[in-house]
Parts: sequence; structure tokens; C-alpha cells
Amino acid sequence: MTIIHPIAATASDIVLALTDNDLSGFSVSPNWTFFPFMSLVSNIVGGLWALGIFVATAAWIIAAFSWVVSKAIHNSTMQQYSGIVFVWIALGMMLGSAMAIVKFASTQALF
Repeated sequence: MTIIHPIAATASDIVLALTDNDLSGFSVSPNWTFFPFMSLVSNIVGGLWALGIFVATAAWIIAAFSWVVSKAIHNSTMQQYSGIVFVWIALGMMLGSAMAIVKFASTQALF
């Protein structure tokens, strides 16, 4: 004798009852203007994004400058750490811009 939990039975019955024709009436999409504070949130996110780009670029330039200076003064410890920071920031910036790179590559006309 098998006992099926009532919640599991209900969920499976709902899933099995839905067919492709049942899903054709669903038309839910993001509504960016429903809440009055959405433009503020959008501005905050955009500002933080710009600040992140600015800080990452400044840190990358400082790491590059430190790397060059450490080579000039023959400081191997400073050279090691500034080189590591330089490479990690470069990788992070490449990873962060992956969406833009994919969008650029996917919109190029090949033929």
C-alpha cells in the first residue's frame, strides 16, 4: 500500500494537468514602471555600476604603476603583489564585461 502526501499529490496533479494549450494564455512580463520608485532604483544601480567601473580602472592603473615602480627599484615582494593585483583586476574587468563582449560579437554581420 502506497501513501502519497497530499501536497505532493496536488502538485503532481497540477503539473500533469497543464498542457501546452493551457500555457498559451500566460502573458507575464516585467513592468518597469509599476512602482514609482523604480526610476530611483535604476539610477542607483547605474550609479553603482559606473562607480565600480571607475574604482576598478583606478585600481588597475595604480597596480600597473606599482608594478613598474617595483621593477625599477628591484623590490620583488612589491612586484609580486602588484602583478597579482594587476592580473586579477584585469580578469575581473574582462569577466564583468563578458555580457557586452557577447552582445557585440552576436550582433556582428558575418555575411
